[in-house]
Amino acid sequence: MRHPPITAENASQLQAIGMARFGWIAQALWSPLGDMLAIGGGDGIAVYVHTFGGTPTHRLTGHRGPVKGIAFCPKAPLLASVSADTTVKLWRLEEGGIREHLTLRGHLDSVEAAAFSPDGTMLVTVGAKDALRLWDTENGTQLTALDGHSDHLAAVAFGGDGHIIFSAGRGKIIRRWNLKTGEGTVVGRHDDWVRQMALQPGGNLLASASRDASIRLWDVRQAKRPRRLPGHPGGVDALTFSPDGKLLASGGRDGKIRIWEVESGQELAALDGHHRPALSLSFHPTGALLVSGGGDNRVKLWAAESAR
Repeated sequence: MRHPPITAENASQLQAIGMARFGWIAQALWSPLGDMLAIGGGDGIAVYVHTFGGTPTHRLTGHRGPVKGIAFCPKAPLLASVSADTTVKLWRLEEGGIREHLTLRGHLDSVEAAAFSPDGTMLVTVGAKDALRLWDTENGTQLTALDGHSDHLAAVAFGGDGHIIFSAGRGKIIRRWNLKTGEGTVVGRHDDWVRQMALQPGGNLLASASRDASIRLWDVRQAKRPRRLPGHPGGVDALTFSPDGKLLASGGRDGKIRIWEVESGQELAALDGHHRPALSLSFHPTGALLVSGGGDNRVKLWAAESAR
């Protein structure tokens, strides 16, 4: 069934069109081509290919602990996963199957999040109790470690043309790292733990979600105060921009999924998404679908009314 792109005009009409149950869910994420949906959590990784619901197409169980985060490579057939078992794994997406490709070791504690560089040659990972680590995705060697945070890290994003990294966590501070110089600078801070970040496609904004209940939009090219969105009572857990960068979806402790117009900051919709916190969100590359994962052990697909 075809669905129109989600826009400011139809955001309030989004409905759940599919649902699947899993154990503890950390992240649900679309592949760059939109042909795969990967769900990482307590039971490893479930991957749906060209479908959703029922038995997953693939189940990846290589980790010995819960999967805390996943990331698809934008340029190569690779999926990265990070785990409480302290390892990072790269999975090769092949025709007819998915195989474990490399295991990256170096973190001292649970690994919380990962992001690929825009060209896919590097992967950055953040751990609960140690530095950011940068890896070569071809051979799995560690390129460098960046140390500057005083507390557990939970969120990371690649920016610019691939030489800028943003990181944040329980220390409340968002840092910007220049890989050309190795310098780390402070972008700004929240009043509480930063749980997730997202970069606007084709734009200049970095969105950050925090336990302080707010969403902040930082202009990464200009040093000025961020715009602040009301967020979610109890805290914000998840963020994702639409592919055109015009919309921002957020999820939080209230279980709701809120859709915001980025330019105006207007809240367009507040969807009753989950019975517990909405922990993960991802727009389909076409902009026509939104996937959410919650603390109620449900993954849901959302779409506007079908095209006539």
